[in-house]
Amino acid sequence: MRFSLSKYILPSVISMVLVGAYTNIDGLFIGNAAGDDGIAAINIVWPVVAFITSLGTGIGVGGSVIVSSLRGKGEDARAGNARRTALLLLFCAGILSTLVLFFAYSPLLRLLGAAGQVLKYAENYAFVVTLGSLFQVVGAGLVVLLRCDGKTGLAMLYTAAGLAIHILLDWLLVGKYVLYGVAVSTVAAQAAVMLLGLCSFRVRCGIRMNMASAGEIVRSSLAPFGVNFVSSLVLLFTNYFALRSGGTAAVSAYGVMSYAVYTYDYVFQGVCDGVQPVISYCAGAGDTEQKKRAVRSSVLLLAGLSVLFALITPLMIGWLPKLFAVSAEAEAFVRSGLVIYACSYPLKAGVKFLCAYHYSHKRVWLANVCTYIDPLIFTPLFLAVLPLGMGMNGIWAALPLTQLAVFAIGAGLTAAALLRRPPSRGGAEGDLKEKRT
Repeated sequence: MRFSLSKYILPSVISMVLVGAYTNIDGLFIGNAAGDDGIAAINIVWPVVAFITSLGTGIGVGGSVIVSSLRGKGEDARAGNARRTALLLLFCAGILSTLVLFFAYSPLLRLLGAAGQVLKYAENYAFVVTLGSLFQVVGAGLVVLLRCDGKTGLAMLYTAAGLAIHILLDWLLVGKYVLYGVAVSTVAAQAAVMLLGLCSFRVRCGIRMNMASAGEIVRSSLAPFGVNFVSSLVLLFTNYFALRSGGTAAVSAYGVMSYAVYTYDYVFQGVCDGVQPVISYCAGAGDTEQKKRAVRSSVLLLAGLSVLFALITPLMIGWLPKLFAVSAEAEAFVRSGLVIYACSYPLKAGVKFLCAYHYSHKRVWLANVCTYIDPLIFTPLFLAVLPLGMGMNGIWAALPLTQLAVFAIGAGLTAAALLRRPPSRGGAEGDLKEKRT
């Protein structure tokens, strides 16, 4: 079976950019309606939202890895069973996240440092979003599963439809209801994506969960969940240290920069998510040559995109602060921060690809190491140490230095694993052909 990478990567990138546009458009409306307090609030509450969507994306990618690998081995019946099991897992995760987060969001926001008007705005947003967790989890996961089925155009179309609904409701509601309005538009858009996705999924009534497949999907979902959520853990830590070092203006500046930086993240992740079904299928089928072409093409694309994003940084510095209507103090932070952040783009792209490559092959421990050493070790370490000598620039410098450390460790572990991996049967862990890669 031959794959057209553009069929998978381009719609995946567009879909991820559209997902990122949800946040950017929210920021535009909030910045002009509520200023620094509104942007700081949405930035502080964002890890809660990201956890919800990352849960859906993680399960969707975990299911896609298993389904694509089984299809590559010619086991279509088991692949169909795993696909249905992934859908049931999405509904279970959506219900569980609603129950847990609805009662946890208020103390969590206080723990993250929100107070006064910022806390009020953040609680307004979290109240609505946590109640709508089910729609967001299932919607995010279905988009991934549709791409796995080769319905990349439909997945992109449904995401675009959700964005159109989101923009319309933001325009109608934010001026009067501020953060409540933004939250309602977010939940309504994801509910629409979920309903459209279910119409295309063609699920028979009375399906049951296969526990063996469920366990495999959950294990495979840990790394993709982390890849999507790690940036929000980084945001959480950065918000905390930025608030300590520069107050609300620093958090507002970080929020504005995040709209650019995390849009780039969505592009990088779109490339990785797009190539994942191809790599997983080729690994299952033992098609080493096609897998090599997929890897080479995606690496070159990521390298070119990261250089392009670094080159347009001066343009972003000129108009981003004005677009989001932040204060003069926040604008000064943005000017220095974006230059420092530009150094991280090639490294971020490299880290995301290493993670995607390993979870595509079900190498869970390598994927998890590349994913979780960032928020658990390097980000908090650098954020705590660097500001002592560099002030606010130390907060911004933590990102490129963390990505450098993670990429170096991930590349080293990958090289060591490929050199010592013994021959084995099956594409998931690599066969004799794969060993030569």
